[in-house]
Amino acid sequence: MIPKVVPPLTDATILVTRPAAQAESLCAQIERFGGRAMRFATIAIEPLAAPPVEPCDLVVFVSVNAVEHGKHLLANAGAPRIAAIGKATAAALKAANIAVDCVPESGFTSEALLAHPQLKLEPGMRALIVRGSGGRELLQQTFADRGLIVQTREVYQRVCPTVDANTIEALENEWSEGGIDVVTLTSVTNLDHLMRMLTDRGRALLAATPVLVVSERIRQAAIAAGLRGETILAPAADDASIVGALALWHARAREVGQLP
Repeated sequence: MIPKVVPPLTDATILVTRPAAQAESLCAQIERFGGRAMRFATIAIEPLAAPPVEPCDLVVFVSVNAVEHGKHLLANAGAPRIAAIGKATAAALKAANIAVDCVPESGFTSEALLAHPQLKLEPGMRALIVRGSGGRELLQQTFADRGLIVQTREVYQRVCPTVDANTIEALENEWSEGGIDVVTLTSVTNLDHLMRMLTDRGRALLAATPVLVVSERIRQAAIAAGLRGETILAPAADDASIVGALALWHARAREVGQLP
């Protein structure tokens, strides 16, 4: 008899904290692999009006949301080379029929893009950075230090959603009964907002629950916030990397008897 194949996330419940519009594809992947995805967005995305841009030689999109809310800026940008931070951002550009010239093979940070051999920066080049409000200044500072003329356009902002107390209570009740195995944290903002949205009881539950993070920076923020559960570090922020890391963790947890 051929043994029945058990999906790798069977019986695992994952709290997905991404913005609602970006969470569905990850939730679908988790469910396709047998897991249960609990949707609990800790970030809401609000578009911002941005002034037109001057023609430029290079445009960097820093996130999927930057593509969604800033792709229209290319109409006045001339014919620049396009760079993306991360494969998810590159995929969003491709879906918008925008060719990508430079994307790191691994990593989804400013550092990864700056290290890419195809990102050729020369003094006098005109660069445009499309990002959300409050973004990191590393790209802008590095470009300026290398003699580039830099424009920055903030095309969206991240806000903390308003969630009623009954929803929070229901989540924490299920959590306290062992109903959540892992919490995904794909940005420091995810973590900050989640800590703000939960009650003291919820924050205590979070502190003891394994979390999946997608960078060392987020892992360090989790430690600083007092989270002491296991940290699962995914190699990148795309859905496949996250689900793969969850599957490996789930298999190891079952081997050592941490899960039924």
